[in-house]
Amino acid sequence: MATPYQNVAKAALINWNGLSEEEANTKIQTESVQELESQVYAMGSMKYAVIGIAKQVNLSEEETTKFFEAVINGPETAEIFGLVREKMKGFSDEQKLGVLSTIHDGWVVDNSSEKTFNKKVDKQQLRQYAPLELIGWNEVRSDLLFLNPVLASVGVQVDEAALSQAYHTKVANYMEEMKINSQDDLTSLVSQGRNYYPVLPEELEARLLPMSEVISGQMIQNWNAKDPETAQIIATRQKQIPNGGIKL
Repeated sequence: MATPYQNVAKAALINWNGLSEEEANTKIQTESVQELESQVYAMGSMKYAVIGIAKQVNLSEEETTKFFEAVINGPETAEIFGLVREKMKGFSDEQKLGVLSTIHDGWVVDNSSEKTFNKKVDKQQLRQYAPLELIGWNEVRSDLLFLNPVLASVGVQVDEAALSQAYHTKVANYMEEMKINSQDDLTSLVSQGRNYYPVLPEELEARLLPMSEVISGQMIQNWNAKDPETAQIIATRQKQIPNGGIKL
């Protein structure tokens, strides 16, 4: 049996590094965590997955540390898995989204350097520096690669269709709360920086603020191309507002 980390590393090697299943299995069986990590860079997101779970089910600091250690290094029979499994009975889709939010927020902080920012500018991916509700289901779903093996280790399964529905309910509520009906509204929100998204590091916020309209445009383009449910939510809201509209 493999540890949650090894399962994540295998998926990453296949999905991101282009290895065959046989090649990935060989690496998992023969290489250390350190060697695998130099190729897949999964440790950070898995750490935030554990932190997110700990928040949702009130693990103590000691329990969180033991859980993370077992997730990365095993053994699969570690006592902590049983304890966490008991606390996670009935773990809801809303709680799973809370963990995914923690993973994403952690990614934003860890990828806030000027070098990474410039890469995101070149790739037209500044939209990723936003709260979970605005990045699109396609981006949220990609982080299940890190979360699913951790959840599986404590007997929690993910129904992606149900989770997607819960996510879009969350998006609709967020847009209602933030009064988002158009790209202008999105631009205005993004221009608030840390006031609307407190996890943004100060230096990253300074780089993002002049790009607010670019970011809102990227959000809408992403929804239109890869998250039609969110695109429909804002389109419906726009129709309910006199003279409203989404600038494309």
